[in-house]
Amino acid sequence: MRFSAFGDVIQTLPVLSMLREGFPEAKIGWAIDTELAAAIEGHPALDYIHRCARMSWMRDLSRPGRWPGIRRELNALVDEVRAVGYDVALDAQGLFKTALLPWLAGIPRRIGYGHGREFSGLFYTEKYRGPAGYFDPAVSHLEHMAGLVGMLGVAATTYKVQPPAVSDTRRRRAAEMLQAAFAERAPIVAMAPATQWESKCWPERHWIALLQQVLAQTNLNVLLMGSTADAPLAERILSGLPREQWNGRVCNLFGKAPIRDMYAIYGQVKAAIGPDSAPLHVAGATGVPVVIGLYGPTGYRRTPPLGSPYVKLLSTEGQLSCQPCHQRICPLGTTECMRRISPDEVFQALVEGLNRAGIEFAAKETVALPGVFGTRI
Repeated sequence: MRFSAFGDVIQTLPVLSMLREGFPEAKIGWAIDTELAAAIEGHPALDYIHRCARMSWMRDLSRPGRWPGIRRELNALVDEVRAVGYDVALDAQGLFKTALLPWLAGIPRRIGYGHGREFSGLFYTEKYRGPAGYFDPAVSHLEHMAGLVGMLGVAATTYKVQPPAVSDTRRRRAAEMLQAAFAERAPIVAMAPATQWESKCWPERHWIALLQQVLAQTNLNVLLMGSTADAPLAERILSGLPREQWNGRVCNLFGKAPIRDMYAIYGQVKAAIGPDSAPLHVAGATGVPVVIGLYGPTGYRRTPPLGSPYVKLLSTEGQLSCQPCHQRICPLGTTECMRRISPDEVFQALVEGLNRAGIEFAAKETVALPGVFGTRI
C-alpha cells in the first residue's frame, strides 16, 4: 500500500514482483491516490486497485457541506477493501494515512515500519525494524520495502522492476508522435527539469547550458518532459536559446504526456536526465538504456532509479556537511548541493553513457572532464 507520491509509487513496483513470485496464487491489491492509479494500471502482478480520492477530500475539508460526501466515499473505500477479504496488509509508505485504511477495513495482519512516523505504528500488528535507520542515506529504500515482504517469509534475493503493460496502440502512437516531432532521425534524450521539491531543482541556467551543449556538439534530439503546472519552466529554458538552434530538434511535452503515455514515450528514448523525481524513476522502470540522475538533498544510494542497464548518479554528497538533508526547501536557502553539479559533468556523463551502451550518435568533439561525482550501479 502506497498512496503517493508518483516517484515513490514507481520505486515500490519491485514489491509487486516479490509478492507475486512468493505467492503465485495470491490476490494482490494496491490502495493508491486516484490521481496516480494510472501509474499501476495494467500491472501483471495486480488483481485489484483501490482508488482513494484523498486529494479531493483534502481540498474539500474547508467546505462543511462536503463532509457527509467525504464520509460516504471513505466508507465506500473501506467496504471495497474489506470485501476482498485480505489476510495481510503491507504499508510501504509508513504514514498515518496509509496505516489507517487497513485498520478500518479489519485486515487481520497489518505490517509496517517500526519508525512510527505520524503514529502509524499504533495501527500495525507487526513492525519491521531493519538493521539500518529508515533514512540512512547509504541504504536503498528498496531494502526497507524488501524487509516488509520478508516478514511474510519471502526472501527476495533479486529485485525485478516491472512496469505496467503498455498496449501496442500506445507504443505506436508514441513512436509516430516522436517521429513527427523531429526534423531528423537521431537518438532521443529525455530531460525532465521539474520537481515538486524546491531543494531538488537544478538551476535553470544549467539546463539551458546543457541543452545548448547537446544541440551544438551532437545530433541528439531532446524531449522536455513535465506536467502542465510546470510548463512555464520549459518555456523559460527554451527562451534561453535562439529558436533556430532548437527548432526541429527539441520537443516540448510539458503537460502533453499523461502518466499512462509516459511509459510508452520513455520506451522510445535512449537516455534520460533529471533530478530525483518521478520522470527519472519512470525512465528506470521502463529500462531506458542510459539514465543520469542529479542528486542533492536526497541520498543517491537511498533512492536511485531502478531497472535501467546503465545508471549514472551525479551528486556532491560529501562536499557539504548538510547533505543529504531530505528537506523540500533548502534549510540554508542556497540549493548549493544542486548548483555544484555542472552542465559539463552532466554532458560528459551523457556522452560516456551512450558510448558504453553502444548507441550510435554524431558528436563533434567531447573532452574528458575530471571531478565527476557519482557511481554506476
